[in-house]
Formats: sequence, structure tokens, C-alpha cells
Amino acid sequence: MFFKPSCLCVFLLVNALLLVENGIINLSIYMLNPILIKELRIQMRSWKYYAVGTIYILTISGLVFGMIWEASTSKKTLDPEYGKRIFFAFFVVLTLAVCMICPAFTVGAISSEEELLSFDLVRITLLKPRHILSGKLAPVLIYALILLFASLPATLLIMPVSGTSLMEISLCYLIAFISATMFSLIGFMWSSIFRRTRIAAIVAYITTGVFAFGTMVVPTMLSRIFQVRISHILLSLCNALNPFYVIASKLEGAEKATELITNLIISYLIISVIVTLVILLRLRRTPA
Repeated sequence: MFFKPSCLCVFLLVNALLLVENGIINLSIYMLNPILIKELRIQMRSWKYYAVGTIYILTISGLVFGMIWEASTSKKTLDPEYGKRIFFAFFVVLTLAVCMICPAFTVGAISSEEELLSFDLVRITLLKPRHILSGKLAPVLIYALILLFASLPATLLIMPVSGTSLMEISLCYLIAFISATMFSLIGFMWSSIFRRTRIAAIVAYITTGVFAFGTMVVPTMLSRIFQVRISHILLSLCNALNPFYVIASKLEGAEKATELITNLIISYLIISVIVTLVILLRLRRTPA
């Protein structure tokens, strides 16, 4: 049932290790990246990261304890069906929170440097565009992993109630991390295109909203309100691009859940590669 997503992840991991072993990817360059070191220091010293993390943990913990408390006070039976609802609500909020937090730290990656007139100092160094991208993006992805790991106690709390397996939880976390990576890259792309952080942030969150809600709301509005017949290909594409629909189908045990997860991973990876190429081209063409 989980053969295709597992094989895809193993395939990507093995290829990455082969690239590192053959010297095509030199990790020492990225570990000694001064931008990476600077961004990590800012991340460790800034109060914003701790404040956002605290609000995030309180939100997801309050959601879980609130739903369990509501079930216990109303004398509801914590059956697997109700546990699935708690688990689905938890992962929807978790995925939405991570996908909204991560772009907030990448929308100013380049535009803020332009506003402070400090990007020219980066351009005159020997760093290549890929080093600038990795130095700015890696701390955000590390922070996303920290947020996901911080939610593990709440996940373990509702795991016996929902009856979900460890593999299902792992796939939900994988979907959340891949979504956070893609939306972080999208925020970085708009930051490299626009010279104002506010404009980049607005466009980035509109793009995030299109993927998170537009792929779910637009087909429903067209089919039910405007009575427009939607093709099966377009509907399948919208479902494959919506992480919440994929998580729901997985928890409900739908027949095409494995196919949807595979399509989501492949689609998001393709979009991430395209966005990365756009960022690298913009960093090359940005005037010094």
C-alpha cells in the first residue's frame, strides 16, 4: 500500500548519497557557507523564531487537548472514528501552520537585502547563486523540521485514540515537510522577483492560498454553484495539489490514497525544481 511513496523517497535518498559520494555535491562548501552561518546565528538569537514556535506549540497542543476534553465532558466514546477526526484536524492545522510560517522567513531573503542596499555586498563575493540560495533556505527548512519534531508529543497522544499506524503518521509528516519546502521556495522566488518585501509577501501568500484552498474551493464552486462540468483530469490535478485532501484520503483509507500521495510528492518536487531554477536565474541576472 505504501510501496510507491516509500520507493520514491528511497530512490531520491540513494541518488543524493551517490551525488555526494562522487563529489558532484560538495557538502563542505555548504557547511562553510558564510550566509548559512550568519542566518543560523540570526535564527538562534532572534526572539521571533522562539515566539512563533511557542505560539505554534500552544495552538496545536490546545487543539488536541480541547478536542479530547470536549469528548470526555460530553461523554462521547473515543472510538477510532472520532480519533480519526482529531488526527485529521491536528494534521490540517499542523500542515497549514508550517506552510504559513516558513514563507514568512523567505519572502525577505533577497528583497530585504535590496531594501537595505546590502545585496551588492553579497554579489561581489565568490559565492555562487546556489550558495546564496542554500544559505538562505537551509535555516528555514531546519526550523520547519524543529516545528514538526515539536509536535511529536501531541501526535503520540492521539495515536492510540485514532488507531493510525506509524507509516501513516510518517507519510503525513512527509507531506507537511514537502509542502513547507515548496512554499518556502515560492516565497524565496517572489522575494527575488520583487524588490519590496511587502509585495513579495502578499504574492507569496496568495500563491500559498491557491495551493491550500484554491485547489479545493474553486472546483467545488464551479461544479455546485455555477453548474460547470469539470473534467476528470482537472479535478484529479486539483486533488493531487492539495495536501489536505491527500491527508484526508489517506486517513479515510481511500483506494487511491497511495496514488494521490505519490502524485503530490512528484508534483511538488517538479514545482520545487522549476521554482529553484527561476531563483537561480534571477540571482544571476540581478544587477550588481
